[in-house]
Amino acid sequence: MIKVAQFMKAHGMDAERVDLNAYTKAIVESMKAGLAGDESSLPMIPTYLTTGRRLARNEKAVVIDAGGTNFRTAVISFNAKGAVVESQSTQPMPGSSEPVSWDEFIENVADAVQPLMGEAKNIGFCFSYPVEITPERDGKVLGLTKQVDIRGACGSYLGSSLRAELERRGVQVGRIVVLNDTPATLLAAKALSKGAYSGFVGLVAGTGCNTCCELELGSIPKLGTDKSGKMLVTLESGAFDGFPRGDCDLAMDEDLPDTGEYTAEKLISGRYLGQVCMYTLKQAAREGLFSENAATIIEKMTEVATPTIDKWGSGRFHKGFNSEDRVNLVYIINELFERAARCIACKLCAILELTGDGAGRPVGIGVDGSLFSASRLLRPELEKFMDIYAGEIMGRRYEFINFENMSLIGTAAAVLLS
Repeated sequence: MIKVAQFMKAHGMDAERVDLNAYTKAIVESMKAGLAGDESSLPMIPTYLTTGRRLARNEKAVVIDAGGTNFRTAVISFNAKGAVVESQSTQPMPGSSEPVSWDEFIENVADAVQPLMGEAKNIGFCFSYPVEITPERDGKVLGLTKQVDIRGACGSYLGSSLRAELERRGVQVGRIVVLNDTPATLLAAKALSKGAYSGFVGLVAGTGCNTCCELELGSIPKLGTDKSGKMLVTLESGAFDGFPRGDCDLAMDEDLPDTGEYTAEKLISGRYLGQVCMYTLKQAAREGLFSENAATIIEKMTEVATPTIDKWGSGRFHKGFNSEDRVNLVYIINELFERAARCIACKLCAILELTGDGAGRPVGIGVDGSLFSASRLLRPELEKFMDIYAGEIMGRRYEFINFENMSLIGTAAAVLLS
């Protein structure tokens, strides 16, 4: 155990390198710079979505959720009991397994929503990638992450492109509202939560990882407005470049086509955690921390999915590992999940520091994503560090809000609040 701990420290992969106090403060400063329009790895993207309006009841919206793994569509409305989800369909995200062109992507989106347009004319388009929202609530694609490849996406507009394709087909379209999955998650929590909260935060912890907060317009200097009210702001926190990276992080990043981009997401998210663990295990095997049989198994690995790594770290082992191998395997994997939890806690605590939420009534943190809901390792660690730093040190109260179809429901809320 001591050898493994020394190995992790020697390669800069130990969780304690992510000091909650230091990195929470660093994220706050990056958030302030992004809000002012200054140079920052946190772009702090205004959504032009405000939440002061009432949610329309018994009115339907067609919703699209272009996620990191899945592409989903549905028709959603709200009644006194909550959200009504109809005609839900799921298929692989275009560009996730092989490259597609922008025109092919938009054609695929139109194919999916055209059969639903008889139910509603207004569309909510949730795009789980960096996108600049316009005041008209269209979205200009800034880039793609999670190794999705849509050629010609950067600089293209989601709403206007979809509208043009549907109208070319003779389909009547109302308004189209484009947003990211993190404000959608926040809006879902706000629309359906029953508790009394001081404010809301959106967190996506799945294939990708991002956060969203609600800020007074006066605290967003780059908007240059003197209006009152609050707006949702997407941090694009996967782009934060301040977290410390170790040798195995750098080795993995070097082998990716987007080397040096979205470095925080590569420490945290489900798309990368399995691979980070694999690179770390390979290095440990080369340094003699595993038996010959286990080392052979590890060296043959080419790609390991995060759910598989989560199973190993929870004690459900690959065949061929002896008792000492298993102890070392569990230590390394759990250390990397603890590091991910520390990073996410820093992001959330920075939002609480900036907004002041949670000082009296708890803040509601809407969370969507398979890493949060399905991992046996991540959520307990995240709650532990939130209790330590947000609770004991900052004196803030919080509650995680998690339910099925959050991004779809929040996307519908964005349309029916507009």
